Amino acid sequence: MKYLLFILVPIAVTVCCSGCHSNQQKAATTTQPVKDTGTYFPIKEILTEEINDVNSTPYFMYKIETNNAGKKDSSVIYAKEFEHLAQPFLDADINSPALKPLLNESVFHDLSTNSYSFTYAPAAQDDTFPIKSVIILLNDANNKLKNIFIHKILHRADTTIDEALHWKPTNYFTINKEYLLKDSVINKNKIFVNWKH
Repeated sequence: MKYLLFILVPIAVTVCCSGCHSNQQKAATTTQPVKDTGTYFPIKEILTEEINDVNSTPYFMYKIETNNAGKKDSSVIYAKEFEHLAQPFLDADINSPALKPLLNESVFHDLSTNSYSFTYAPAAQDDTFPIKSVIILLNDANNKLKNIFIHKILHRADTTIDEALHWKPTNYFTINKEYLLKDSVINKNKIFVNWKH
């Protein structure tokens, strides 16, 4: 019996130590960082495709600008100006290496609007990060894009620019800007661009 004890104790210690060692190896392999290979909703690609369609199709395009006093000014625009006016939407490329790691995605099925809502917001509170939210609505019946809403806050010297952008696919987009100085609105304007009726 004594001899059996001398044989079993070292075997038990060896088994326990090897089990601990394999658990440490297992823990080490599970804590290794995993490269993020997923993508967010491809806003830039979809909008680029739509802009290319506008450039290659002879749509009648116009813009209506509304200034701080509420005065409206309308004018016909052409492809080059359309591209220039649409640029703020393309700048919000949520899949770019500069933006993607800083955003969190949440998905919600809104039964009241029959939409899937994809929301992208900053992962951390950062007043200097310009994008405050990107909301994409898809039709829940066919997954077609219904709307894109982008909210940005930009800082220029002592002025804050609050931008609200809305893109209605194959139809129009709007850009609302408020210029604030010490939390007081000092100027605002709205641009409405239409290319389909």
